[in-house]
Amino acid sequence: MASEISSISPAKKHRYIFIDVLRGLAVLWMIETHVVDVVLAKQFKVGWLYNTINISNGFVAVTFLFCAGAGFWIAATRKAEDYRKFAPPLWQYLRRLGLILLIAYWLHFPTMSFQRLWYLKWENWVSFFSIDILQTIVYSSLFALILLLLIKNLKVLKWIYGIVAFAIMLTTSFVWQIDSFSFLHPFFATWIAPFPISKFPLFPWSTYFFAGAFFTALFFQAEDKKKLSIYLFFAGTFLMFLLFYTREYTDFYPGYRAWWLVSPFHILFRISGTVAVFALLYLIEEWYKEKSIGKILQLCGQESLYIYVAHLLLVYGSISNLGMRYYVGARLDPFSTILIILGIWVLMYFTALAWHQIKAYNIKTARWVMASTFGLFFLIFLLNPA
Repeated sequence: MASEISSISPAKKHRYIFIDVLRGLAVLWMIETHVVDVVLAKQFKVGWLYNTINISNGFVAVTFLFCAGAGFWIAATRKAEDYRKFAPPLWQYLRRLGLILLIAYWLHFPTMSFQRLWYLKWENWVSFFSIDILQTIVYSSLFALILLLLIKNLKVLKWIYGIVAFAIMLTTSFVWQIDSFSFLHPFFATWIAPFPISKFPLFPWSTYFFAGAFFTALFFQAEDKKKLSIYLFFAGTFLMFLLFYTREYTDFYPGYRAWWLVSPFHILFRISGTVAVFALLYLIEEWYKEKSIGKILQLCGQESLYIYVAHLLLVYGSISNLGMRYYVGARLDPFSTILIILGIWVLMYFTALAWHQIKAYNIKTARWVMASTFGLFFLIFLLNPA
């Protein structure tokens, strides 16, 4: 088994720059998506240019989840035997997932006072339990981990992940018709509750995680990665445009009627575009990896969790700050919006660089910073009066 894993999984301790760059592009474009959503005046949200940008924004979360699936495959297959032996790497991975889940629900925290919890309304609890992209990553990762523990043959596991992605893609419109709150506790009901209750419910969003794991496995198990990448780039690009320009003919899928939300053809449209960029970035990796832009995007990809959380607090705010949504609002013109996007990009890069260097210099210091931050929050939470 050890020889099988080493022959079809990524080399140990080797970072694949193109995957970091893809994740970096996703998290930076996510900033654009959220800033435009919050500050651009309504009268400018029209026209072919805005519509094109809006369509591209639909690939942001997809790419983020796709990269999470890719990262899972790379990390898990390197440590598959350790995971199956319940060795320390498994518990380290589970602790990391636990931290991400803690951050995910912390971003949704409904009040800064423990006493006020007893007076919260139903909708406040539903909002707290609702599934965002980080929760989807964690729960998808746990399910993928269970499959990894049960299925030892990685070539078989690859196809299992592909089947899971395909099954979720086909059944999402039917799941969205189910009233999950009628038979599940709200905490679990939100896992599959449709938009807008949950922004990123497991159906359909976990599709992209498992698609990322599947295509990354396909890539690493290929003997000729360049040849496969060329095929994936052209096939993904062609299929993406084909599905987009024939969408009026594929809007017939039974169930929930919304091509842009739950149609399997729309999900496939997004996967195709993401796979095409995945392949392209691998093919041109030698061109950008030593350039400044490549290094900037790689660092943003490596620190994507930090950038994701920091920019959300800045743009949308939280229970402890109001954010740009309150102070600026949807009243700016395109030029002002672009300036804000560029400013936040610069801010996120340099603060992410500082955080990256702190972790590289002394990981214990970084852990103390995180522990102190959460400790201060919960201290305020406990002591703050109703």
